[in-house]
Amino acid sequence: MTGLPAAGQARTEITGRFGLRRFAQSAGLLSLTSVASFARAVITAKLFAVTLGPSLVGVLAQIFNFSAFVSVIIPLGLTTGVARMVALKSGDEAGVGRTVATASVLALASAVLAAALLVPAAVPISIGLTGSSRYTIAVILIIASFPLFNLSGVLAYVLQGLADIRRLTTANIASAALAVVTLIPLTLAYGINGAMAAVLVSSVAQAIVFTWSLWRAFAARAWRFVQLRIDKRVARELLEYGGILLMGGIISWGAVLTVRTITLHTVGSSANGMYQVVFGLSTQYITVFMTWMAAYVFPRIVSEAAQGKLGQLLNSGLRANLAIMVPVLVIAVALRDPLIRIFYSSTFLAAGPLIPLQVVGDYARIVGWSFAVCLFAIGRTRSHLAVIASQSIVWVALAALLIPVWGLTAVPVAYSLSYLTYPLLGIALVRHWVGVLPDRWAVMLILVGLLCVVGAYAPMFAGVLLVPIVPVAVYLLNRHELRKA
Repeated sequence: MTGLPAAGQARTEITGRFGLRRFAQSAGLLSLTSVASFARAVITAKLFAVTLGPSLVGVLAQIFNFSAFVSVIIPLGLTTGVARMVALKSGDEAGVGRTVATASVLALASAVLAAALLVPAAVPISIGLTGSSRYTIAVILIIASFPLFNLSGVLAYVLQGLADIRRLTTANIASAALAVVTLIPLTLAYGINGAMAAVLVSSVAQAIVFTWSLWRAFAARAWRFVQLRIDKRVARELLEYGGILLMGGIISWGAVLTVRTITLHTVGSSANGMYQVVFGLSTQYITVFMTWMAAYVFPRIVSEAAQGKLGQLLNSGLRANLAIMVPVLVIAVALRDPLIRIFYSSTFLAAGPLIPLQVVGDYARIVGWSFAVCLFAIGRTRSHLAVIASQSIVWVALAALLIPVWGLTAVPVAYSLSYLTYPLLGIALVRHWVGVLPDRWAVMLILVGLLCVVGAYAPMFAGVLLVPIVPVAVYLLNRHELRKA
């Protein structure tokens, strides 16, 4: 079994700061799952673009957004809470067994109940999402996939809580590969219905893979599945901890689904399909960013918050995030047309001018979340929710006002304007509760990073020349500070 060092245990890191090298190594290891998902997304996007075309891609995006929204609700917040409880009892076979059994039963029960309620409403759901009842079968197929996907999600967080990164990563990669192998022939043969049937088959395969991986993890510890027990107290703790995460997820994905629905009904499914290119690219690299923020940065903040060095930790984390993410954003802007051709098709090149508009919002999100991530860690759950809710409300409001006037361009514009709430409100709340602000070097790097992101729009792919600027600046700054220390 391999895993990362526990937060705060790395001797090569100074308390109160993130070492750039270890930060990059941890981000890379924790991002392997996201890389596998990204590869699957690339193949999927290319398949859909070539097979279905912009209009049907827009319809498919609506169904997937509906699935994502429901998939936030039905886990009942059984995500980080499961990993936390398993980690606290990692040496207790009976304790872990109770958590696994209780969380699994809750996950299956909530998903089965959701499916039972949603299947009879498949026709109005199809009409509401796409404006047509022709996609009712597709809606039913994806609803049927909820129970086993929900179970797999719980098992994945159990593996994370056990720090079994190798098995977790292997299971995710295997699941992604099986999903692609299933998706290609079914989509080519049956179009959208085939794609949704592939999702259902993938849910079965993923549940098998994660059950096998967890069984192997138990066997490695000489534990037995017969120790699994349902515990009402554990259920209550899991649901209480998951409540905040559930509310945040509902708000975020509810905003996505609302904006995409407004887009489809106002400017058409073809335009919605064009925006899927922008949203899909954005989602992939933001998912990687959020993965290491949750699994590496958050635990360090929790462990060191009481030591009085939270300001240093947040500022060093912000620098490291800028060093890693600014090059990604610059490449996304500078090479937007080649990326569209590679990952989608030339039919979607009209989405190219929208990508820089979206990327500016993602940059604001990265800057703001580098600080706002600490709000949940220090117990300010209402402030945590306020940051998430404010962005969602602003995005929906601006989209509803601007789309009828500006058309599709209004969607990424509203997105970017809404994410200004992350650095503005997020950092203001961190200052209020902790008394911490970005230091002068962080402010300088934020401005340099913004110039690089905007400058990446230069013609003839010249923007790629800006890729090394922020990483080099952060590296030199870190070396200077380490020498002084």
